[in-house]
Amino acid sequence: MKVLQFVTRMDLGGAQEISLDLCRGLLERGHEVHLLTGIGGELLETARQTPGLVVHAWPDWAHSVRPLLDLRCAVRLARFLRRERFDLLHTHTSKSGLVGRLVAAMAGTPARVIHHVHGWSFNESQPAPVRGFFVALERLAARPGFLLLACCRATGEQGRRRRIGRDEDRRVVVNGIDPRGNLVERDREALRRGFSLDPGEVLFLQLANLKPQKDPLTFARAAVKAGAEVGESRFWIAGEGPLRGKAERIAERGGLGERLKILGWRRDVDELLAAADVVVLTSRFEGLPMAVLRGMAAGVPVVATAVDGTSEAVVDGETGFLVPPGKPEAVARALVRLARDPALRKRMGQAGRRRSALFTARRAARETLAIYAENENGYHA
Repeated sequence: MKVLQFVTRMDLGGAQEISLDLCRGLLERGHEVHLLTGIGGELLETARQTPGLVVHAWPDWAHSVRPLLDLRCAVRLARFLRRERFDLLHTHTSKSGLVGRLVAAMAGTPARVIHHVHGWSFNESQPAPVRGFFVALERLAARPGFLLLACCRATGEQGRRRRIGRDEDRRVVVNGIDPRGNLVERDREALRRGFSLDPGEVLFLQLANLKPQKDPLTFARAAVKAGAEVGESRFWIAGEGPLRGKAERIAERGGLGERLKILGWRRDVDELLAAADVVVLTSRFEGLPMAVLRGMAAGVPVVATAVDGTSEAVVDGETGFLVPPGKPEAVARALVRLARDPALRKRMGQAGRRRSALFTARRAARETLAIYAENENGYHA
């Protein structure tokens, strides 16, 4: 089988990691695998170094909407699909999902199309006209026979409620991670010394970009409130994005100083998790966030907003705490409670590690590859 995985950009993120996992799984089974993406992103070089994977990186294909360039890329994509005659096109991320499916429908190829819904192009934070426009686009792109593969039950249900696609074209494969890095025995105290953490300090770690979806400003405001009550505490964000300056100003005005630190993109996430006491995620909306799954696999309690698939992973009061989105006071209360109760942190972390066994990349890849094979004659109605 000849397969094309199509991702807008290979940033550090769940959609990109899942697409690479699928590429590896297909290559191991002897299939011909291509990856189409834009230039840039922390995982692009990883993709290029994957043995057997054919990477097509188009400089003019970008994350932002650029009508003229996007139209040119769409024409190029149609020609590419006709020339290469892929057996299956698997799209990831909103822009590639919309453009890829619409072009595939117009080009009349390939025989099978799957869109992996890591999150929809619409969300409740958008103005109603904008949200309505993207819902209409999603309905148009969801051609009969094109599969919609949701990353969690909540995401799949959102599409059903919005009448995107047909029920017979819906599938759910719950996200998973490779937990092996979290199971390696590490000298936690040595790691913490290497990160310049004092023995009694509580480290709250957010793994997320600094964009509106992840709402780092709520994290910063919660850090100010929690930091005022828990003196020996640090608040770190492993990620980067346009809201960095605003988050840093909130921390500075709130008197946190260097206790809030933005680390930028990191490839040593397993080490950061081993040193952390609590994982935090303050998203406004989600699919099923990998950061939560990583925290659980590392045996760290999670404080996260009760949005979308996050609530399917975190069990409130058992593996961590779920809080309303956009409420720094609620986040801070949960952080302070965990900071003051090491026994609770340990109990919740152990429960999270046990629960993380349900969310493995191996299981997710196996289920996805089974969907690939479920109809060898194609998905078109």
